Parts: sequence; C-alpha cells; structure tokens
Amino acid sequence: MQSGLGRTLVLLSGGALATAGWGAVFPFLYADISSARGLGGGVATATFTAFAIGSIIAAPLAGWSADRANPTVVAALARVAMAISTVLLAFAANPMSVWLAAAGFGAALAMSQPAIQVILLERTPADRRRDVFAWQFIATNLGAAAGAALGGMLVDLSSPAGMRPVYLLAAAVALVSAAVVAMAGRGAHAAAGRSGAGERATGSVSYGKILARKPIRWLLGIALLITLACYAQFDAGLPAYVLKSTTVNPAVLGAAVAVNAVLVAALTGPVVAYTRRRRGTSLLALCAVLWVGCWAVFGLPLLVGGFDSIFVFLGFAALSLGETMMAPILSPLAASLAPEGAAGRTMAAVTGATTVATAIGPILSGALLGLDLPAVFIAMQMLFCVAAAVAALRLRRMAPGSTGRPPQKFQIPELVG
Repeated sequence: MQSGLGRTLVLLSGGALATAGWGAVFPFLYADISSARGLGGGVATATFTAFAIGSIIAAPLAGWSADRANPTVVAALARVAMAISTVLLAFAANPMSVWLAAAGFGAALAMSQPAIQVILLERTPADRRRDVFAWQFIATNLGAAAGAALGGMLVDLSSPAGMRPVYLLAAAVALVSAAVVAMAGRGAHAAAGRSGAGERATGSVSYGKILARKPIRWLLGIALLITLACYAQFDAGLPAYVLKSTTVNPAVLGAAVAVNAVLVAALTGPVVAYTRRRRGTSLLALCAVLWVGCWAVFGLPLLVGGFDSIFVFLGFAALSLGETMMAPILSPLAASLAPEGAAGRTMAAVTGATTVATAIGPILSGALLGLDLPAVFIAMQMLFCVAAAVAALRLRRMAPGSTGRPPQKFQIPELVG
C-alpha cells in the first residue's frame, strides 16, 4: 500500500468489488420486480429508466465534485449511498418506492465514477493512462461476471422477498468497496500537487465553457452514438431480439453473454498493447466499424436458417473486440480534451452522454421489436455505428494532438504514492 502501484491495484479492486455486488442483482432485477414482486413489466422497464434519470441528474454535480472536492471522499461516500439505495430497493413494495430507490442508485453510481477516474488520472502519467483504464475495464468485467455467477446460485424468484439476501449481499459489498476506496485513494490531492498536473487548480471552468469546445461536443456525440449501438442494447434490446426473433433459447444466450465477458477480460490487455501507437480517435472509429460487422452477423438469422446459435455466439464474441478498444480510450481521450482543472467535469459530461443513450436505446429497440421489425432494429444499430465512425474520424482531424504520446510497454506503472 505504500507504493503508487499498490494503491492503484487496491483502488481498482475496490471498484471491481462494487461491480461484483451489483452484478449479482442486475441480471435478475427485471424478473424480480415484474414477476416475483408482481409489479408488472411496465414497472420493471421504468425502473431502468429511473436509474438513467438519476444518473443524468447527478452527472453535473458529480463532475464538479470530482474537480473541486476530495475525489476519494466523494467516491467513498457515493459507494455508501449505493449500499443504502440497494437496501431500499430490496424492501420497496410499490412502484414509486422502487423507482426512487433506483434513481438514488443511479445518482450514487454517477457520483462515484468521475471521482474514481480523477484519482486514477492524478496517479498516472499521461502516457500510461490508457493502460490503467484498460486494467479498470478488465477488473470491472471480471467483477460483473463473478457477481452474475454468484447471483445465479443465490437468487430466488419464487417469492416477493426471495431476492432480498442477494440485495443485502450487494449492499454489504458496496460498503466494503467504500472502505477499500477510502484507504487506497488517500493522498490524491498531494499526488496531484507533486506531479504538477494541476487537474483541479482552476475552479472557474463551467460546463458551458467545456461544452463550448467543439472537439468535446463531437466526443459527446461519439459517446452517445457508440453507446446506442452497444451498451444501450446489451441488457435490453439485444437479448429481446435474440429470444424473440431467432431460435436461440435463454441458456444459449446466457452462455454467449458469458463468452463475451471472458473475451473482454482476456483481450483487453493484448489489444491495448497492440494498438498503443494508434490514436484514440482512430480506434473509436475502428470500434464502430467492427460493430457494423457484429450487427450484420446478428442479423444473419433473419436471412439464413439453421445456424442461429452460431451467429449469436459469433456476434457476442466480435462485440468484445470492439469493447476492448472503446472502454480504455474514452476517458483518457476526454481528459486530454478537457480544459485545465475540468477533467472530472469533462468525463462526467461523457458519462452523461452515455447515460442518455442507455435511457433512450431500450425505448427505440422496444418500439421496433414490439412492432415486429427486427430487420429495422438491426439496421438502426448499424446506422448508429456508421455515424459514430464518421464522427470519430472528424474528431481526429479536428484535434490531431489530443491523444497524447503512447506508452512504451503495457503495465500499470509505479505511480506517485
């Protein structure tokens, strides 16, 4: 714990703990609310919207707090709030209480993310940030996979209170995560001062000034489009399409999702190492182009019969390659484009854009699939990907020096501690 490397590893582990806890709940939340508690599918669907609304409302304060307050305190308190919201969600008995608890969790999660990112930025030289965010992505995916596996063994959807032990376990893990983050993040301000980074040296940068920068507006557009084409559909539209419009059964779908998570964890390090001399904007464009192909593969069952399971597995496997390019790049790229003293607010704006996408994505896909238009659903995702690729190439020409010098070897560096 005395070295910067040790603190960074513990900090990443603390984040993965919180993800594991919620990962034990999230895959079963819809079934718990709609069926086990008997509140119906509409209430369950609106619960995910409530998460997004809570995140969107909290995003501006989250970025300001990450820049102006102690990010370690903000991150730790946000995780405590996540634990409280999880307990409230476990015992919510009517739609309004469910939605309020979900919105509270979404707000707490939004408060936590920029603070953690600012701590990582302060502890990481600019030329090694992509590596650290790659490790954060790996830890998050492994935590989510472990949580989902544990939740699958413990979940009980036969009664309204059957899942409460899983919720309470997730809350306890969030509290442990808060303690770990508080311990690992100590000295973040001092680290910033010694490095001369000055990430929070200026407090006068408003969101208006941040959004006045054209490259940042383009980055927000890219984040919105690329999220619409993947993460906004991963938990809602894509599973609904697979189960409704193909012959794939839930067991095969679950296995394909698991393969995706494992591949993301396995490929992130090598992909970051292989692509380190590429600009982040170019890799975002490449990610979007890859996902055009992924959605084409997902659409093949509509044209070719008899191979639906194979196409679904290939689609989820190919999605993972694009994910390994997007996640480690987006936050460092946002930080490189941010005005001095506004890294947290800039990354919060990007998080807000992705949250908006996760809120409206399921609505769009639900409408198309509800009208029995699976081909239009696939075409819409491909259109989002093409638009994201074009925007990324435009941003590359607009801000050619924004990505920073790439590091020389893949590792979490010995950081200032």
